[in-house]
Amino acid sequence: MVVILEAVSGPILGRRIEVRGGSIVRFGRTGKSDYAIAEDGYLSGLHFSVECDGTQCRIRDLGSSNGTFVNGARITDQVVRPGDSVVAGGSTFRVHLDLLPEITGVGLPRVSTAPNPISMATQTLGDVSGRQTGYSAAETALLSALYAPGEQVFAVVDASRDSRIPAFLDAAGDTYSALDSTGRAAAFLVALPADARLVHVLIKDGWGRGWGFYGTSKTGIDEVRAHFTSFVRLHTSSGAAITFRFWDPRVLRALAPVMPQEEADLFFGPCERMIVEAEKPGMALEFSRTPRGPRQQTVMLG
Repeated sequence: MVVILEAVSGPILGRRIEVRGGSIVRFGRTGKSDYAIAEDGYLSGLHFSVECDGTQCRIRDLGSSNGTFVNGARITDQVVRPGDSVVAGGSTFRVHLDLLPEITGVGLPRVSTAPNPISMATQTLGDVSGRQTGYSAAETALLSALYAPGEQVFAVVDASRDSRIPAFLDAAGDTYSALDSTGRAAAFLVALPADARLVHVLIKDGWGRGWGFYGTSKTGIDEVRAHFTSFVRLHTSSGAAITFRFWDPRVLRALAPVMPQEEADLFFGPCERMIVEAEKPGMALEFSRTPRGPRQQTVMLG
């Protein structure tokens, strides 16, 4: 049995989150949870959990500030049934049941998975090992845009976008590191040589889903990490600290084209190019530095 939480209102409207029988998934706003919904500022860091034992589904509040509600009543621990409404933070979910043995895993296209993220990541990456074919024309175009002679490719990914990302990073064996030493932002820098196991997963699963962006540099990953780490925490004119989510495709698309030359030089640092998914499907945006500021080019992917 698979329990499906369908977001019917709130910042992730339309997303379908699936919990397989025999597993417990904790939901919240931060990377402390198993499934982070960073877009919902009304959620607690750890807000509620969903437990599916194969015969019933149970919702538990995890001591959240604003409470968890089932069919309008605040709960601490309650079994839910198909059609029930679950409200947490600024999001409302509808409960569905799927008796099929396979699940999509956090709202992505249906694939066979293991009961937990680590096993699922190992299985997915194991299938990819030694196989660099199977890309669509659009994915091949994206790879061609990424890999240029003399440049090393990296990605900055946001683990709050998909609960599987940390497991993928651990299982792949490729070089990666956190950008925020405090753990408040779940952003990771990943080195992506052409034979990296993660390339296939990021292209197939991550593209178009707001996982982050790709970049290229003529220096090593240590220099790139040292550069971007300094941008995670910024301060306002009053001295208040804020998290600069520059890895969010929406942020990068809005800021990069309008940066003056001096700001662009500071932000790009050791990076030659940055490639991010466009708002419209089938397109990517490439930002590169020029003497007159950033240059934006559209990459057609099909």
